[in-house]
Amino acid sequence: MITVHTAVTVDQIDIARELIREYAALPHVAGRWLDAEREIAELPGAYAPPRGAILLASQDGNVLGCGCLRPFDEPGVCEMKRLYVRPDTRRRGVGEILIRALVDEASALGYFTMKLDTAPELTAAQSLYHRLGFTRIPHYHDRLLPDDVCFQRSLA
Repeated sequence: MITVHTAVTVDQIDIARELIREYAALPHVAGRWLDAEREIAELPGAYAPPRGAILLASQDGNVLGCGCLRPFDEPGVCEMKRLYVRPDTRRRGVGEILIRALVDEASALGYFTMKLDTAPELTAAQSLYHRLGFTRIPHYHDRLLPDDVCFQRSLA
């Protein structure tokens, strides 16, 4: 059974650092995320409670992936970031479990809307976002690359 928990201890944050560092090294991320090492070093940083969260998915003591949420510039809006599932555990529903947990966490924190951006080549992820109620939107901030694909979902 896959479980999801919030990373709060030093050891859990270190595991999140490891996962996010793996994420930062992926071909679709490398060169697109310029301050990766700074953000990783500062974890939990923008994802810290009480307005953010880092979630870890595990099974039988093995960490499978992570996802983060942070407050956005608009009241009631949060942003999903750093969703990553280790390659050897993909196609087992881990991404969907993490997204659902992030949506639930954001709702519990009082957010009304969740936004995210993704690379254009991640078509399977885009299909999953659609299936889970996210709709495609125009770019929502100026730090995005021109080809980034953006989504949002109401949390009501």
